[in-house]
Amino acid sequence: MKTIFITSQKGGAGKTTIARSLAVAADAAGQRVVMIDLDPQKSLREWWEAREAETPAMLDSDPSPTQLGPYLESLSADFDLAVIDTPPRAEEWLSKAMGLADLTVIPVRASPDDLRAVKLTLQAARGASAPFVFVLSQTGRDRLVDAVLAELAAHGRVAPVRMVDRVAHREASAVGQVGSEGADAKARADIEGLWAYVKGVLNDG
Repeated sequence: MKTIFITSQKGGAGKTTIARSLAVAADAAGQRVVMIDLDPQKSLREWWEAREAETPAMLDSDPSPTQLGPYLESLSADFDLAVIDTPPRAEEWLSKAMGLADLTVIPVRASPDDLRAVKLTLQAARGASAPFVFVLSQTGRDRLVDAVLAELAAHGRVAPVRMVDRVAHREASAVGQVGSEGADAKARADIEGLWAYVKGVLNDG
């Protein structure tokens, strides 16, 4: 079983949107997917409880971060992929938990505040020797985008697909769906493109 860890130390960076979007895209591609919500706010779990479809899966409860390793091991025979959402802050357990992942996805908005906050996430990722990739999130027509991309590229891989700030993502979340499940072709292309990239990184290292 492969494991994707979604983390950012800046609230509102789009962690949960990316977590559920990747999980749904992987499920649609035939993967057996389980989602895990380590964020005390439980936004991912609340979204899943509003969802009519039975997949991607969530179990009845989420593990404590300190029990994540054994929990993942117990799931490995039944699932192909675990997608883990995390709190928007640098918890003491973060670096160790990241070390369990095959890939850490770090959403970053095109803002100075997000660039400052990403330094804490980088410290945790490097401390865990964890493979990671940045995803530019909630982008629009912003002059900062190119500058942020250049800054991120100096620290690691940046996904070539951005999660654009689209109404479709917000509307879908209200009914337990993601943007790729609605009529917005651009939202669908964003999510499917991001999953294709992440899947390639997972497979190739």
